[in-house]
Amino acid sequence: MDFTGYGVVDSHCHAFAPEREDKPFEQYFTLADHHIPKKDVESTFLYRRVIKELSRVLGVEGSSDEVVDERNKRYRGDPEGYIRMLFDDAGIDTLLIDTGYPSELSGGYSVDLEGFGRMVHRQVREIFRIEILSLELLRRGLTFDAIINEYTGRMEEVVGRGAVALKSVITYRTGLEVRRRTDKEVTETYDTFTDKTNTGLDAREVIGLKTGYVKTLLDHFVLLAAECSARLRVPFQIHVGGGDVPGLDLRLSKPSLLHELVNDKAVREAKIVLIHGGYPHIEAAGFMVNTYPNIYLDLSQTNPFISIGLKGKLHSLLEMAPTTKIMHGSDGYNIPELSWIAAIQAKMALVGVMGDLMAGGDIDREGAEVVAMQFLSENAKELYGL
Repeated sequence: MDFTGYGVVDSHCHAFAPEREDKPFEQYFTLADHHIPKKDVESTFLYRRVIKELSRVLGVEGSSDEVVDERNKRYRGDPEGYIRMLFDDAGIDTLLIDTGYPSELSGGYSVDLEGFGRMVHRQVREIFRIEILSLELLRRGLTFDAIINEYTGRMEEVVGRGAVALKSVITYRTGLEVRRRTDKEVTETYDTFTDKTNTGLDAREVIGLKTGYVKTLLDHFVLLAAECSARLRVPFQIHVGGGDVPGLDLRLSKPSLLHELVNDKAVREAKIVLIHGGYPHIEAAGFMVNTYPNIYLDLSQTNPFISIGLKGKLHSLLEMAPTTKIMHGSDGYNIPELSWIAAIQAKMALVGVMGDLMAGGDIDREGAEVVAMQFLSENAKELYGL
């Protein structure tokens, strides 16, 4: 099997600005927000693979430092040409961009999507992150009714201008155990929230307290967004599983914690996408994809970061997940290499898994090719209306 020529939709990633690259190259291949010793990053199999593949595309033989030096020279000298070379090599056609990072409220700067599309020479579409909007509104000291009206109105606006999905990172805030409260409970918690901000705390600082009233309020925003996604007929992505350390509490990110949300009557029509595959709980995520008609999954962040483990996890996912409901993604950010290596690894893992299934008589070659196309691009095209 050879899937190298297949087109790829990166169904979840982030824009980047070459001039904003401000860390040593190897530090972009760890999910830690703090510094990891270079020797430790270089010893991971993800980084080994990146250097091997960069050596191939750059035509450079030598040490990892020599490969990175050549990479830096080419990227800084002609970023547009360098990105185009990588994305052509991986077959990346389309990128769905979570505009929540980078943004002025998360990262301190934003990247214009239209300009980003011209730079990468690919189709780009927006994924709109709801927490950026809720923080903006909570900082303005509006009445609760005014916040809710503007919150839902803005989501309608961004979908109207072309956003293909809404997204929540409630995992990072108060966890995935989202549940509905009464209108009275929610308005009372908003009053408590504003009492705190009136003492001089910024809304972000109050959210960071992760108290019961903060959870009640943020859960309400998530449920409203899920309802909006159903009404507006766009998918609702939700961060499930691992993420940036130490910001993410893995104990609060298990897919099974979504039980109340996915069974809420008001959001049953929403198409919910478990992004990042729920790693390290992929089997649980696959079970949910199998048993709920409105739940989908992408393997962004799981790929590229588990590198040599991707084949095994993809095989585990296919134990139950329908092949029509799983998608490739990278969660690439800050540098182009993450999206590039994720696409390469996805094709390598597909070759391995499909080869094993063919050898066992579980699928024939034609079926394997269909599954590869579904995973790499076709499922995302259908789900997001591309």
